[in-house]
Amino acid sequence: MQNQQTNLKLISKNLQASYRQFMDDFIATPTIVAPLMPTMPAFQRDLFLTQAREQHYQVMLQMQPNLTETHPYNIHGVLKTLASGQLVLINHQYHLTHLVDPNFVRYVERI
Repeated sequence: MQNQQTNLKLISKNLQASYRQFMDDFIATPTIVAPLMPTMPAFQRDLFLTQAREQHYQVMLQMQPNLTETHPYNIHGVLKTLASGQLVLINHQYHLTHLVDPNFVRYVERI
């Protein structure tokens, strides 16, 4: 009975260590910072966003840092508009969807 409890404790400690290592790797901050692009004027940004949405272009958006970010970051995908009017960027390759506030877009680039 003692041997089974010892094995169970050993397995539990190994599982906890593996979980911690996995989560540390998963939530680690990226070491590569996106190159800073110039901030587009609002009229140009809005025009490019409208064209990208209407023509279904693959785009790269550089976003202003939000509450959880410290540097501007890039997101890639195709722009769509939800029924509510919310702008969405969908990346099918990575199965990601980003809600986009046009006021936080620094730069728009077609890729």
